[in-house]
Amino acid sequence: MESFAKLKRRGTDLLNSLPQNLPQMPSMPQMPQLPRRASHGAPTMKGTWQRVDIPALPRSSHTLDVVAGNAYIFGGEVEARKPVDNDMHVIVLPSSGAPADYYAVKARPSPKQPQSSAQHHPAPISEEDETEAQLKDPLSDVPLTSPPPPAGAADAKSASEPASATSDKGKSKSVADDAVPSARVGHASAVIGSRIFIFGGRATPSSSSPLDEGGRVWVFETKTHTWAYLDPWKGSPVPPARSYFAATATDKPRDFAIKPLRRTSSWKEWAEGDSADVGIPQRPVAGSVAERATDEEDAGFGTFIIHGGCVASGGRTSDVWAFDVRSRTWKELPSAPEPARGGTALAFAKSRLYRFGGFDGETELGGQLDVLELVLDEFDDRVSRGEVGVFAKGEWQSVVAPVTAAAPAPPGSTVDETAKLVPVAEWPANRSVASLELVLGGGGREYLVLMLGERLPSNAGHAAAGSFHSDIWTFQVPPEGMSAASFRDAVLQAVGRSTGEGKWMRVTAGPYDDEDALDHRGPGARGWLASAPLGDLEENAILVFGGLNENNERLGDGWIFRLE
Repeated sequence: MESFAKLKRRGTDLLNSLPQNLPQMPSMPQMPQLPRRASHGAPTMKGTWQRVDIPALPRSSHTLDVVAGNAYIFGGEVEARKPVDNDMHVIVLPSSGAPADYYAVKARPSPKQPQSSAQHHPAPISEEDETEAQLKDPLSDVPLTSPPPPAGAADAKSASEPASATSDKGKSKSVADDAVPSARVGHASAVIGSRIFIFGGRATPSSSSPLDEGGRVWVFETKTHTWAYLDPWKGSPVPPARSYFAATATDKPRDFAIKPLRRTSSWKEWAEGDSADVGIPQRPVAGSVAERATDEEDAGFGTFIIHGGCVASGGRTSDVWAFDVRSRTWKELPSAPEPARGGTALAFAKSRLYRFGGFDGETELGGQLDVLELVLDEFDDRVSRGEVGVFAKGEWQSVVAPVTAAAPAPPGSTVDETAKLVPVAEWPANRSVASLELVLGGGGREYLVLMLGERLPSNAGHAAAGSFHSDIWTFQVPPEGMSAASFRDAVLQAVGRSTGEGKWMRVTAGPYDDEDALDHRGPGARGWLASAPLGDLEENAILVFGGLNENNERLGDGWIFRLE
């Protein structure tokens, strides 16, 4: 018999999932509420932890992405530097009272092979070509034996194909021939539409060098559970191979130029339009719309962004690269502030990249939140208009912890001048291999949620575990225009109150189910984990999975954090 609290919780979830069709009386905008404060006077927010009931799947240094209510886990390690498998592990997340479920998908290639842009956009056919083709006997020139290739065909083919089909430079023979990604650790991923994009990582247990795949980006199709890949065009720049880096993505550019309508040569042709193909409203041609329908993901859209990590030379980097999915080209964006680092956290919110923390090879980093503003380039030639690509607007900017001068040091003191500065607001501690995700709060507010991560590194490197954080922080990003949040902020500013924008606040987390002992315990301190926002399923929730604890144990549990 289930407890009354759990039955009440399920009943509430079911009621909240029902459509609310009854008309409601218009309500007046409420006055803004001040942030709830803890007993010591510091502003705080609240959240809850819920454990996801699935079989244990221990691993660290893996990736996690959520698409349409399903969580996809790829790669990772149970023993240091030994990749586990290349299966895609899928968790059906709990929703509307239904429990979670789990299954694994074996890696298999997609039947849709990567195509060059020339195949996507064939050369136009002239009227002379059509007339010649109609007059020509379709079987008169067809030999019974296979003809030899025409002279120059190989050169023409190499000139029109992408780099993946013509050159294996920078890639081993096995990598170039692989149709599915190998098992790996320390890679990074992001979601665009319904597809998961994966880059980099390490695959060889005996080597610390990252996989060099010549800039290849792997794509997992969540609709078909198959793998494809995108290789950059021959001669285009590619980022250095790397591992233990960060990645994010945006669905821009997406609205591409639409070809102008074909001009008709007579009034009769204009009046008939496409009725010969689709019919007329009184007598439509069945199946014509479905036959002409296309999936925009086949051509591709969006931008996949990577930053930092460990490179083949053994050092670390601070560069930023953006991969345009439709054109299959990499371009380098301004590098982030030094020092170079791996294990950093990266998030995308309101056309801005946000970076926090990392590890520079000696110590954990923090103390500032780095921001890069991105812009979308568009064109309009009065015939067609569309989006071109994502570019950086200026250089990186940094938000640092506000400080004030402490009491003057006594005469003759040797205290360093920088030691006299004390913080005036709470700020997250330095960390790496942590979680930084964007969630949507009430009234249109968006928050970056920073949680967990490594506090101090291990003296034995990857062979042992360091010490980890268990805390949670939120950073409020600027609100969307004409939203309830922007109205409240305007009222607060009018009366001289702080809006909370651009500030860190600590989160106090409690159990999702008051009678569940595991929810009370929470995930505990850990690092080397993977996380992802739940998106449309729950806009205020984040899934955290796996990681490493201070006992050097790989964890296989999943937790849902909800910001209240």
